[in-house]
Amino acid sequence: MVAYLDAVNRRESLRRWLDRALAAVDAEELVYRQLAGTGCGATVFAIGKAAPAMTRGAARALGAITGICITNVPSPTPAGVEVVIGDHPIPGPASLQAGRRALDLAGRVEGRCIALISGGGSALCEAPLPGIESGLIVTATRALLESGAPIDDLNVVRSHLSAIKSGGLARAIGGPVETFVLSDVSGHDVGYVASGPTLARPHQPDRAIELMKAHGLSVDAAARASMKAPPPPTSDGPVTVIADGMTAARAMVAAAAAEAVEGRVHSDWLTGPVEMCLASLLATSGPGLTVGAGEPSVRVTGAGAGGRNTHAALLAAIRITGTDTVFATLATDGVDGSSGSAGAIVDGATVARGGSVEQALAGFDSGGYLARTGDLVVTGPTGTNVADLWAIWHS
Repeated sequence: MVAYLDAVNRRESLRRWLDRALAAVDAEELVYRQLAGTGCGATVFAIGKAAPAMTRGAARALGAITGICITNVPSPTPAGVEVVIGDHPIPGPASLQAGRRALDLAGRVEGRCIALISGGGSALCEAPLPGIESGLIVTATRALLESGAPIDDLNVVRSHLSAIKSGGLARAIGGPVETFVLSDVSGHDVGYVASGPTLARPHQPDRAIELMKAHGLSVDAAARASMKAPPPPTSDGPVTVIADGMTAARAMVAAAAAEAVEGRVHSDWLTGPVEMCLASLLATSGPGLTVGAGEPSVRVTGAGAGGRNTHAALLAAIRITGTDTVFATLATDGVDGSSGSAGAIVDGATVARGGSVEQALAGFDSGGYLARTGDLVVTGPTGTNVADLWAIWHS
């Protein structure tokens, strides 16, 4: 009974610290702090899951603004800003409409121009290059996502198919753009956030084509020629990263320290298969709290309710069975795949509560399993997005 109560207390503490981590990456507040006192008015291009909150922050700082907000969930936005809801995680007709609207505005913009970029924008806002069929972008995105391919590979492919990505939006604007990034990638790769609408990435068409072939995708002559054509130069403009996953991880460790719990931030960005990331975090964790941030990948093997965070949590539950360790995962945008949650907090008795895990793992139904054990973390859309947080707490 004492061990059970201790686990309950630890779970409550972890949830409280996760909330502190989310507060540290509040998109509206972060944008407001960056823009306050820098002038009045601007045309804003806000793209990504945090776009509405970032737009509100810009309006608070600059007064009346105009522009476009492309996101995945309806949310209050300032007057004068057009809201377009795109498709996610696979681009669809709404994403193409969003891309057309963004490029149309880009061709007419005058004066100060600000881009507010956050994760999720790659799928939400799309316009294919000439010679590229929109269906190829859809097929490529689905194939790489469902195979569990590294996010970097997916970004390379879609950047070479799109007129928006890899600086395409900035080229359409034709002048300097101030870019503010709420990053869901590792620190040195901010051009991959939303596939870099205002930030040119290295032109690597041969690599993109080889990646597509490796996933069973054919590339016809017209598509190949379009992908290989060097893009025009992108206008330079200042780029500011306002927060990232490590910002949230450090805030979570600080929240634990304020309650006299020793903690540390896992130094490596969590990327690659969830199994590999879990093994790395477990191997480097010590007494107290260890918090990691990143965007692991998972191979979808069934039609159950699952996401990479609940899948990782269920795998962790197996590893910590019978111990007093507690493990937490959180998609900072509040949506973990099809799990119906943001993640989960599991402990050494999770498997005892739920029974055999093999069927849940094979059917990609980690969300369903953890719903039955009472371990899901449900936040709803948070208005921010700095990838995922994982935390392990040993005694």
